[in-house]
Amino acid sequence: MEDPSVTRPSERMVGSFAALYILYLFCLVIYRLYFSPLAKFPGPKLAAISKWYEFYYDVILRGQFTFQIQRMHKKYGPIVRINPFELHIEDSSYWDELYTSNKEYERYAWMSGRFGANTTTSSTVKSDLHSIRRAPLNPMFSKRSITKFEPIVHEKVELLSKGIARYDVSGSVLPLNSAFNAFAGDVIASYCFGFSYNQLESTDFHDNFHPAYEAVRKLAHFSLQFPMVYIALGLCPRRLMKVLTPNIYKMFELQKHRQDLQGKIKNIIDGHEKNRVNSGHPTIFNELLQSNLPPQERTVRRLGSEAQQMIGAGVETVAWALTTTVFHLLNNPSKLKTLRNELEKAIPDPAALPNSLALEKLPYLAACAKEGVRLSTGVSVRLPRVSPKKPMKYRNWVIPPGTPVSMTTLDVLRDEQIFTDPTLFIPERWLDNPKTSRGDSLSRYYVPFGKGPRMCIGINLAYVELHLALAMLFRRFKFELYETDISDVEIAHDFFVPQPKLDTKGMRVKVKLADS
Repeated sequence: MEDPSVTRPSERMVGSFAALYILYLFCLVIYRLYFSPLAKFPGPKLAAISKWYEFYYDVILRGQFTFQIQRMHKKYGPIVRINPFELHIEDSSYWDELYTSNKEYERYAWMSGRFGANTTTSSTVKSDLHSIRRAPLNPMFSKRSITKFEPIVHEKVELLSKGIARYDVSGSVLPLNSAFNAFAGDVIASYCFGFSYNQLESTDFHDNFHPAYEAVRKLAHFSLQFPMVYIALGLCPRRLMKVLTPNIYKMFELQKHRQDLQGKIKNIIDGHEKNRVNSGHPTIFNELLQSNLPPQERTVRRLGSEAQQMIGAGVETVAWALTTTVFHLLNNPSKLKTLRNELEKAIPDPAALPNSLALEKLPYLAACAKEGVRLSTGVSVRLPRVSPKKPMKYRNWVIPPGTPVSMTTLDVLRDEQIFTDPTLFIPERWLDNPKTSRGDSLSRYYVPFGKGPRMCIGINLAYVELHLALAMLFRRFKFELYETDISDVEIAHDFFVPQPKLDTKGMRVKVKLADS
């Protein structure tokens, strides 16, 4: 009979490994707290020890780490250590230094694959490769190119108008955020490929892919900690996934969407589609395939990911900016009246919209669009940069080379030292060459599109969409909010872009035709 007091060799080995692992963890904690190059920087000890701190706030509490970082700054000051390897700065005056002063700063590789692809221009880590990938895109998003594309945007605005008018006839409640998703989606698809998803022509502004993009965004915090999750999900039987987790199953629809985009790119490569498609304008991916990009940068796989990222970005930010702007105008009758008066004078015939160059010269319309974009934030996630070879400097702090340093657009756009009453919708703040209390230009701190070599490439297209859509909406229609309040548009969660309360039903309105 075996003596129970005798330990088996296998048990001794497991015990030894466990003891060594505990010792390793103990040494790692001591190193990160006291001997790491970042040990001198202030911040919570738990954050310095492990990324599980960030996991708790972003995964368990659903997109709350951005707000926890704000609380850290209130306690520890303008520079804090937010995880074992990264620093965050909350100082609006430092934005230009971090994002525009040094073109050699790189993206933080750890955060570049959060959506399952790191070959797109926006996710590119190395600054030189980013420049190569972005160079052929820049001319396509210039003001001149967007002006040539504007007739297509006018067509989409008219389709949006017709769709909204149906709700006046039926008396039904209009989900405006769905209408804006459809509008932005059809515009960016037309510019990328010269085709439309025809979402604006569906009876309820049916959105083909926004739910899928939303599912990916909500998984992004988890995938940041566990990047293999996309591979694991790809191996899971789809029928089982659809039953168990229907929201995550939507990501397979996004995968199909990417495959469709790759097919369109392959058709262009094979010569089945010409440079000017049925839409009669140059398209982004025809131009990319005819550019001087190296062959390895023009593969169907990479450009398919590029297309999907571009469409996602072109839909999410524009639609949310429109939703935010329209809500605040409807929620502020005096400001809406000022805008309507300006539009009635500038557009005597509501059926004949001017071009965007004329609309952007309307001061109050331009101010409303700018203020709406400020409150919509752009992206809500922090944006790390890395100086690979040289130390960064912030005030009296010297930051070691290779350290990710981030800031957050939300912190700048809601900085009460810069913007008076920063959470309020005040278009007047942008009129008459506005200054901060310190005397510098307010526009210096207008960063929803970022700044520098990695700023949002779609800024010119976004403003054309905003100006045309807002002019059409408030010259032709009257809206009344329906069971919608500020909580339906105010950021409550950070899922890369702002997310209001999780149980929101969106911005819903009742519609009537405006008096001519």
